[in-house]
Order: sequence, then structure tokens, then C-alpha cells
Amino acid sequence: MNKHYLPALLWLIFVTVLSVTPGVPLPKFDLLSPDKLGHAVAYGVLAWLFLWGYTRTSGRRVGWKEALVVFLLTSCYGVLMELVQGFLIPGRFYEIDDMLANAVGAAIAWLVNRIPSAAPGRAGNRKS
Repeated sequence: MNKHYLPALLWLIFVTVLSVTPGVPLPKFDLLSPDKLGHAVAYGVLAWLFLWGYTRTSGRRVGWKEALVVFLLTSCYGVLMELVQGFLIPGRFYEIDDMLANAVGAAIAWLVNRIPSAAPGRAGNRKS
């Protein structure tokens, strides 16, 4: 495994541990709660770390197809973790709004990754 993906792998393990820890209160649908913000941040960071790893490994910006794959995989992982919570973890429940918040976080990471960097040497292939 490439060392540039290590932060993403560690964050994935962290998100997984949080997702399978028992003892969370009953669900309620509220897309604007602090819990949903936490989901969006956790999955946004996860997607961004994978995009960052790709950029560092390939030496180029992530294309829209690669970013779409990362978004889809991250969002699907969020759905999977919600289903694991609902069916396999005592005291946990799956929530549709958590799934949506996970996908929103991954989408925000995709958008943030598309913002051109102002750092020297990162402005594309142009030479000064």
C-alpha cells in the first residue's frame, strides 16, 4: 500500500470504530443537527484524504472520473456503515439522514478538491 493513503486508511478505521460502537440514542430525522454535521465532516475528511492520497501518488490533480469514484465509494461506505449499525450493532440504528449527511460530506470534499491551489508549483502545468 502506498504511504500517501495511510492517513485515509487510518481515518477509515476511526470512522468504522465510531460507526460500530454501541449505545447511541434512538434516531430522529433532522438534517441540521450537530450529529449530521459530524457525519458530513467525518465522511468529507475521509473522501478528501483519499483524494489527497491519489494526488500525492499520481503526481497530478484528481480528474472528475477519479473523484466521482472516490465520492461513490465513500458514500456507499457510509450507507454500509449505517446498515451495519442498524442490523448488527445492539443499541444502534440506521438513519437515512445520516446516509445523506455522509454523501454531502463526500460531495463537499470533491468540490473542495476541485478548487485550484494557489501554492507555488501547484498551478497546473504552466511554467513561469
